[in-house]
Amino acid sequence: LRVSALINLWGLALMTPLGLWQLARFDLAQLSAGLWLLLVFYALAASLAAVWLWMSGLRQVPANHAGVFTVALPISATLIGVLVLGEAFTALHAAALLLASAGVVLIAGARPQPARRD
Repeated sequence: LRVSALINLWGLALMTPLGLWQLARFDLAQLSAGLWLLLVFYALAASLAAVWLWMSGLRQVPANHAGVFTVALPISATLIGVLVLGEAFTALHAAALLLASAGVVLIAGARPQPARRD
């Protein structure tokens, strides 16, 4: 959990200057109250709930299996962007999601190979 906190703090330190630069060019008044609520919910779910669930899951499965499922992060982000935020879903998105999903299925379903004796 400590490592996760440090990674998130480094991410905050690295991304804050870019966020502030973007904020200077953005009119916050154009966002509705519902959208603010959605953004706060998503930020809390992505930062607190997701990290807690991930760390809890790591206690249950080997790290090499759990690592494969990091591919689910861009998949879920794309789905939320399209379904909740109304972003456009293109053929490029579909191809990327299919490739990512195929990778998870191939790796997660792979059976360990016995060690060779030479």
